[in-house]
Amino acid sequence: MTLEEQLLPHKDLAPLYDQAVWLYVYRTFQRDEADRAAERISLRFGVTSWPQLLLVDPLKLTVTTRAGRTLPTFKEAFTRARLAEAIPAKAQAGSRKALADAERIAIELEAATDAVFAGKLLQNKAVADIVVRTRALQLVGEHDPTWIARRAKTLLDTPSDPFRYLVCKVLADHPDPAANDALEALVREPTNSLNPNVLRIRAVQALAASGDIGSVEVIAPHATSGAFFNGLTGIAVDALAAIGKRREKARDLVRETLLRAYPALPEDGDARKLRACTALAKRVHKALDSKLPFPETYDAKSRDVLMKEPK
Repeated sequence: MTLEEQLLPHKDLAPLYDQAVWLYVYRTFQRDEADRAAERISLRFGVTSWPQLLLVDPLKLTVTTRAGRTLPTFKEAFTRARLAEAIPAKAQAGSRKALADAERIAIELEAATDAVFAGKLLQNKAVADIVVRTRALQLVGEHDPTWIARRAKTLLDTPSDPFRYLVCKVLADHPDPAANDALEALVREPTNSLNPNVLRIRAVQALAASGDIGSVEVIAPHATSGAFFNGLTGIAVDALAAIGKRREKARDLVRETLLRAYPALPEDGDARKLRACTALAKRVHKALDSKLPFPETYDAKSRDVLMKEPK
């Protein structure tokens, strides 16, 4: 259901219109002033994919419910998320001031160049606003990426997907083995995430640049899962190949793992699944730098031959 054209204007939602303050946020990704303002809202509520329907506590500015994208799920979520009582005027004023202060600092950081100041903000436990912290992290990542690697564990424990995506991107662009343990922990268990599969993808991409033989064991289950519709599978395959090229001690384990990564064919013979399965098999074949030619038709017999390729 298209949100703007079908769900939100639906006649069955009309009784709800006056029961909440509605905020429509649209990102153009043009990085102009309007888009940066929309991005700050997205950062505040941990939005990393669109469209989303969120119900927010107006005092704490926290998401109370992530409603579905259908009329029944949205109506049910709206009913459950109603405030039990009115918000006192003093509390409203305090919330508005806190938001205004955070917005002011975040906007200042968007134009700042002082990475040292930004780093101090990140280390200051009293600065809890996630938008301020994300803008500070962006500034540090641009000017002092090694600062992030040294504090990877603490930063990756932050319960915000956009924040952790950014940490992983900095570590992928500026690899540092000091961050491997924290990245591996995130691949094992992407806790407090609204999009754990993508968070794993970002961590695996970072490990592709800095990982070692220990990282191979962490990434291996995702490379060998055979989940050919999951983007994580192919990215895990590529990451293993990258680690194998950089780390001589990891090459045998990488090769053994990649040979097991050739996906089994779909049992139902569905053509769409077969195409995706074959595409993943070709990706594994390339990652192995295989001396065997890839078969004209990827089937159970050819898969068995590829998996038994001699050294």
